[in-house]
Amino acid sequence: MLSQVIHQIFQVLKRTYLVFLLVFVVILICGCDQKRGEDYVKLDAPLEEVLPKITLVVPEEKLKNQPIEITVNSTYVGKGEYSIDEDNTHGFQYIFHNKHVVEGNKYIFTVVSYNWGGSGTFYYLTAIDKVTLKSVDEVFLGDRVEIQKISLEKPNSDTVTINYVDRKSGTAMTEKSDKPEEKHYGMHNGELNQYWIEKVE
Repeated sequence: MLSQVIHQIFQVLKRTYLVFLLVFVVILICGCDQKRGEDYVKLDAPLEEVLPKITLVVPEEKLKNQPIEITVNSTYVGKGEYSIDEDNTHGFQYIFHNKHVVEGNKYIFTVVSYNWGGSGTFYYLTAIDKVTLKSVDEVFLGDRVEIQKISLEKPNSDTVTINYVDRKSGTAMTEKSDKPEEKHYGMHNGELNQYWIEKVE
């Protein structure tokens, strides 16, 4: 008789524990969603599947007075043309650096490099709208720099830190990059702007 009562009490406690555990998991999930903020944009697929579908608006150059748009492919490299004048075009190459990508609230941040046909390769930090999957702004990082890392400043934000190696001022372009850089950028009103963090010594 006593063993049956103990067994029944154990079953009740077990069910109660499972209910509390389920409630805890639901609260945890809801709490995570709230932390993302109301402006969080969820991608339709995992990030790695979305990247090849991104459209880049090529910075600075135009083709027949129109912005140049290229869709990133699964190899993350490609070619295009830009106008030299009304009658002539020139080829360029790009690399979408898919190993240096972070997903923020509304934007994906990555590095894209372009070679316009000369000896230089120009690197840009690029912001991509998660709704349209099109680049909306970029900032020039340098010529033939070495990208080390890109990371979100805070979880579920649209601010990033980028670490890379550049050349010291006045150094010849043939010299290897040897000046560590850490810069901070954030999206504000659709524009990618640099900001400064005061370091405490």
